[in-house]
Amino acid sequence: MSLPRFIGEKEGNYLVLKDQEYNHAVKVLRVKQNDLIEINTFDGNVYLAKVEDISKNQLIALSIEKIPIKEEEFKITLYQCMPNQLSKIDEIIEPLSQLGVYKLIPVISKNSAVKEQDVAKKLEKWQRIALNSIKQCKRPFPLIIEKPIKLYNIKSNDELKVVFYEKEKQNKIKMLMNKTFKTVSVFIGNEGGFKEEEIEYLKKEGFIPLSLGDYILKMETAIIIGICQIKCILEN
Repeated sequence: MSLPRFIGEKEGNYLVLKDQEYNHAVKVLRVKQNDLIEINTFDGNVYLAKVEDISKNQLIALSIEKIPIKEEEFKITLYQCMPNQLSKIDEIIEPLSQLGVYKLIPVISKNSAVKEQDVAKKLEKWQRIALNSIKQCKRPFPLIIEKPIKLYNIKSNDELKVVFYEKEKQNKIKMLMNKTFKTVSVFIGNEGGFKEEEIEYLKKEGFIPLSLGDYILKMETAIIIGICQIKCILEN
C-alpha cells in the first residue's frame, strides 16, 4: 500500500510537519501516532518515518530510513503559449507534474490575448499547485514554473527542440525514434495556434515542426499527447 507523503523539516533524527502540512496530515488524512508516513525534506531526501507525537501545531516523526530517489534520465521543458483563459493552465499543472515535465515556461505569442503582467499574477498560484501535486505523484521536486516570456525572445540550448504545429503534415514523432536525448524543449500553441512567421522564427532557433495527427486538437489535449509522445521517444 502506498503511504501518504508530506513536505517537512528534518531536525536531528526527527522529521516535523507544520502549518498546512500538519493540517493536511492530521485534520484531513487523520494520521495518528505510530502511523508510517513519507516525508520529503526538499533537500534531495525523502524519508520513511513513524509518527511519534502529535501536538496542537506540529507532528513529529522518527526517521526510519531514506527512500531511494530515482535520478532523472532526461529533462523536458514545456514552452506553452498562454490561452485566453489562464484558468486552463491551473488544470494542466498536475498532469504535467505526473508526466515528469521538468520546467514550464509561459509564452506570450501573437495569438495570446493576455499580457505578461496577467500571467505573472498567476505564478504564485501555479507554483502552489505544482508543490501540492508532488505529494500525489511522489516526485522529489516540483515542476519549475518560470516567468512569462515573449515568443521572439526564446533561446533554448536543449539537445532536441520540437514545436507541435497544426499545419505540419509530413514530420511526425517517429522520425526521432532510436535517437537519444537528455534535454528536450517542447513548444505547444494555444487555442489560436501559431502564426507562420512564428514557426519560421522557431525553425531558425532549431525547433523542428512536428504533427500531432490529422485533426485540430484542443490545447489541453495537445499538451498531454505531445508530452506523452516525447516521453515515448526518450524512454525508448
